[in-house]
Amino acid sequence: MGGEGSNSIPNVDPDYQRLPSFIKVFHQERCKDDMRLPPEFVAIHGYDLPFDCRLVWPNGVRYTVRILKLSNGFFFSSGWREFVRATNVIHGDHLTFTLVDVGVFNVKRFDSATHCPPQGDVDVVVDDDEADCYSPDIDTSDDYVPSDIESDTIVDEDYADDSGALSIDGNPTFVIELTQTNIDRNIEIPLCFWNRHIPMGAIKAGVCLVTEGGMWRCTLKHSSRKIWVKHGWARFKHEHNLVEGVRCHFELVDALLVQFYVWFDHP
Repeated sequence: MGGEGSNSIPNVDPDYQRLPSFIKVFHQERCKDDMRLPPEFVAIHGYDLPFDCRLVWPNGVRYTVRILKLSNGFFFSSGWREFVRATNVIHGDHLTFTLVDVGVFNVKRFDSATHCPPQGDVDVVVDDDEADCYSPDIDTSDDYVPSDIESDTIVDEDYADDSGALSIDGNPTFVIELTQTNIDRNIEIPLCFWNRHIPMGAIKAGVCLVTEGGMWRCTLKHSSRKIWVKHGWARFKHEHNLVEGVRCHFELVDALLVQFYVWFDHP
């Protein structure tokens, strides 16, 4: 055993110490739906990361997350919210991410009060039903169903039968000009757009709306003729100060996980 001042190497795999890693402080508002990877880490290692990654908790449980690669940063997106819920990460926790394999991160949590890893992290109980739990919007009627006769959603006329859908950077895009009904209730996603570009089974998983300010998750409902947002729209419209007359552009950046990049034209 080496004495004081010894240069002996501790009983730790030296190769592990050289693996790429970063640390993030969890913020309950900014990080609850997605988390941005540090730009410095992305600049060196980000472009070799696959879209689907694994986060490995100290108890060995693996969580699948999707990396959303945008011009303003890389984000852990779909699957991140479920990871946070299952591991009970809370505001102020320090999380270390070590890239141990292609797309595989070992994640360790340090309590903000004790500065130590919680002992319970080695035996976290994972609730498989968590992924289906969503909190309703306080100002959106969950019982509201758009009429099959009347629709206040205005889609760009060039979109007609979907073959005329707009294309932004090669991605299909549709446009909605918000009406007062959209502000008071919800929005619809054109059924012809969905049928052409997105698997119908993805309706159950909902959609992610991404802007420069972050990501908002929404759940969907559908009938034989319509698809509309059930939860999530109220928060999204409030945080972006949306009013009647604003044109919202929805660019489909991930058809499998149904992620739209959204930007606005204000009147």
